[in-house]
Amino acid sequence: MKIGIRILLATAVLLGTFYITTRFDPSISIRAAATTISQDQLHKEIVRALNERLSSFQVTFSGNKTSLKKDIKDTLNAAISSDDYLHYIVKTYGYNATFQGNTAAITFRFTYWETLTQTNEVKKRVTQTLSQVLTSGMNDHQKEKTIHDWIVTHIAYDKRLVSHSAYDGLINGRTVCQGYALLTYEMMKQAGIPVKIVEGTSRGIAHTWNLVRIGGQWYHLDSTWDDPVPDVAGRVDYNYYNLTDSQLRIDHRWKPSTSYPAAITPYDQTLTSLAVTDTIRAAFYGKFYEQLGYAYLTDSFTATNLQTLTSKIQAAVDNRQQELVIRYTKGASVTSDMKKAFAALKGLSIFNYSYEDYTRTTINDKLLRIVFKYSS
Repeated sequence: MKIGIRILLATAVLLGTFYITTRFDPSISIRAAATTISQDQLHKEIVRALNERLSSFQVTFSGNKTSLKKDIKDTLNAAISSDDYLHYIVKTYGYNATFQGNTAAITFRFTYWETLTQTNEVKKRVTQTLSQVLTSGMNDHQKEKTIHDWIVTHIAYDKRLVSHSAYDGLINGRTVCQGYALLTYEMMKQAGIPVKIVEGTSRGIAHTWNLVRIGGQWYHLDSTWDDPVPDVAGRVDYNYYNLTDSQLRIDHRWKPSTSYPAAITPYDQTLTSLAVTDTIRAAFYGKFYEQLGYAYLTDSFTATNLQTLTSKIQAAVDNRQQELVIRYTKGASVTSDMKKAFAALKGLSIFNYSYEDYTRTTINDKLLRIVFKYSS
């Protein structure tokens, strides 16, 4: 996929995290608390309202007079952030309040990307799907790959940018990154794999993805960017599968948060170790190691300068290879260097190449795919 296309499409309308204040509308469904409540009770009331998908509710809150406004705002944000799935199906939220002394009469307002009925349908369908694709002998590494592959092969990116939920993805087959992250979250959670949703940007555009904990280690998993655009039936990419913080920071940004545990262990090391210690699944680890492209870390599949690049291309031509895939470590100059390398080649009538980011290192590497056609 060309980088320009990926920048255009890897986007999401804001993730239900913006703050609004509104006037009370009596036409909206309301639940009103009968008594004045504390901050802890307020937190519980907000979470209960979200779980019930209430559009509005009223409470009377009692607290410290000097920090009353801050306490309301902080409690609201904490309640919404208390569960990742709830957080990212909330479309808008806010409140207005009337203050008197150390009490406040508050009306909270919410809109959602999913109704309660739709969320329940997501949970039901996820349970059904997992019962079909997961087997009793799978460990978490195998479960994660199976879930990732199912999502990528069954969901397409919504280029219209109008579908934002896991429900949209499951029912209509299309959603944006927010829906991918929500569906990944629910499937991993039901499979017993610890998972979080991460909010940030990718190349300056709003984006969401996941953190998963496998074998006691956290990894970044971006199922959106592993799904080809336009959609290609049956194709699964692994460029953004189980990356460390430093690997993902090549083109993703996020604010440091205690909610986001550090991802520091390279996954190739994990797979290499498991192939030795878990011999029953050694074939799985070995094949997956190849699928994830770790072979391109070796000298045989790497060019570090123009001279080496030209030499490896010429060797492929001499051997009449139809295709060459290689990692080039001078990613910033890949286009100009490819022109120079091909200018000296003989025996070719047609050639073409494409490249994409190689995400297994922390520098601007490119994975080059060159297709050769020879003159008679």
